[in-house]
Amino acid sequence: MKSLVMIQKVKGLMLLCFLTLVCPQIVFAKDFVVHDSILEERTAQKIEEMGSELFAKSGVQVFLIAKQNSDEEIVAFEKNFAKDLNGSYVLLTLFLEQKKVDIYASSDMEKAFDKEAVLSPLPWKGTIIPLLTTKKNDVSAGAALLNGYADVVEQIAAFKKVDLQSAIGSSNKTTINLVRLGVYGFVGFLVVLMLYRRMKNRG
Repeated sequence: MKSLVMIQKVKGLMLLCFLTLVCPQIVFAKDFVVHDSILEERTAQKIEEMGSELFAKSGVQVFLIAKQNSDEEIVAFEKNFAKDLNGSYVLLTLFLEQKKVDIYASSDMEKAFDKEAVLSPLPWKGTIIPLLTTKKNDVSAGAALLNGYADVVEQIAAFKKVDLQSAIGSSNKTTINLVRLGVYGFVGFLVVLMLYRRMKNRG
């Protein structure tokens, strides 16, 4: 019996050594969410789920780093974080108090997604900043980061031609579309109000 247990342990050790040599990124895979209690647990778990599935199917690591504040410049922070990473990676980073958000990627991932569109402040284009800057009380930083992270992950999945079961898909667009509708409605209201006042003054 002891010899059987010993054989199983040896086999397990050999398998671990094999995986370490052939697929080191699997053995030493890191969590994909780093935050200073900014995210709700449910949001962090969903992001972790998407990141883990993308990594398992494509080998691309997409990290979300959400810090309350930092004395370090955001790009310098990202470069320092990335120096110990191997393979393809993307960092989506938020410094909440500094109101800084950025995406930093390995060179092979720069064409895998549209960074400019994801980080656009325009409500009909961006998937993070419009939510971060909205005045709606029910939209948190977590919702904005989940929306942006999902956008990046799903674009990379399409680029890599892999299917993600954990993808938010069309439901991911619901929140941002509501914000866009609110912005368009507010702008439209201002335009109508200005036209009304001009017509009233002329009369």
